[in-house]
Amino acid sequence: MTHFDLIIAGSGVLGTFHAYHALAAGKKVLILEKDKRPQEATVRNFGQVVTSGLPVGEWNRYGREATAIYRQIQAEYDISIRNNGTCYIASDAGEMAVLEEMQQRFAADDYESNLLTPAQVLDKYPAVKQSYAAGGLFFPQEVSVEPERMIHRLHEYLRYKYGAQVQFCYHTPVIDIQTLQDKACITVAGGTVYTGEHALVCNGRDVKLLFPALFAASGLVVSKLNMMATYPQPEVKLPGNILTGLSIRRYESFQSCDAYEALDPLDVAPELKQWGIHLLFKQRIDGSIIIGDSHEYAPVLDQDDLSIFYNEMHINELMIAEAQKIVALPDWRMAQYWCGFYCQHNELDIFEHSIGDRIHIATGIGGKGMTTSAGYAAAHLSSMGIIAQAAPAI
Repeated sequence: MTHFDLIIAGSGVLGTFHAYHALAAGKKVLILEKDKRPQEATVRNFGQVVTSGLPVGEWNRYGREATAIYRQIQAEYDISIRNNGTCYIASDAGEMAVLEEMQQRFAADDYESNLLTPAQVLDKYPAVKQSYAAGGLFFPQEVSVEPERMIHRLHEYLRYKYGAQVQFCYHTPVIDIQTLQDKACITVAGGTVYTGEHALVCNGRDVKLLFPALFAASGLVVSKLNMMATYPQPEVKLPGNILTGLSIRRYESFQSCDAYEALDPLDVAPELKQWGIHLLFKQRIDGSIIIGDSHEYAPVLDQDDLSIFYNEMHINELMIAEAQKIVALPDWRMAQYWCGFYCQHNELDIFEHSIGDRIHIATGIGGKGMTTSAGYAAAHLSSMGIIAQAAPAI
């Protein structure tokens, strides 16, 4: 079969959830992936699905829908979803005031959250230091995934559920897309041509093969993140998604609070600001703990200047020093260091572009891809007329 209703270039979380909704609508879908497996932003992250980090509105709704979709799939097929919730831990009274205001805002929007006293934080997360915890805000409905596992299990799930209706081609870079005779024609390395009613490009930060002039003028930037993971420490209890005072000061949802204006920027060390560091913790199934992250930026065409080959130890050491102020671990040795890269736009929530009626592009979803893609993809496909308006998963 070489003709499809939808052909997707890019099998990360954004492309795959477009396939998920198209398949559910009865479409025949081909997914093309240039690498042996997805290996970019979809797998190089914490696996935190944190809708609470997004302000009330459209993208927050996508996050809620995505969480419901994750739960639905997990009920059928294990894609590594764990429902241990999300907790933001304040380090001082000012950050706690922001959490208290945020709790009221989410309550008004029917999104459950619970304020925690310092004692409740320490009881729930014994590894957190008493000297740090001024209180917390807990979202019991939020989930996490194992990022290196989830996308591969999701691909397996789509094959399991839809059989011949979906086809995956790995090791298959797309080198040309154009509209011919009212069809989208996709040429891959080696010369094979596939045709589809529509083609969708979910290319992440890969802007060198397709439509380079378009991406050069797009305003997209690439963010580089440093992350690390300890050796397994199953005796440590840090369940779910753990975010800290630096996260409260960084995330969009909290910046909309009146109490946010009272936070003193001088409370954050200049070097932490310089490297965009905010501290998150996520304990893997094996007990190892992911710690990060930092943020460096470059225009999309200059992304190769972001120390592609190096994970700067100075930045890692800053994160470890800050992490040691927050949690007490029996073993601070790191088993792994890595970099993640994601594409974003400083003025748009996501970069969307269509070339005629058949070829569509969606990239630059930023750091909210794991949290929102499953919800956003349905609305995007509907807006292009590829599927009918999908009923909300929530």
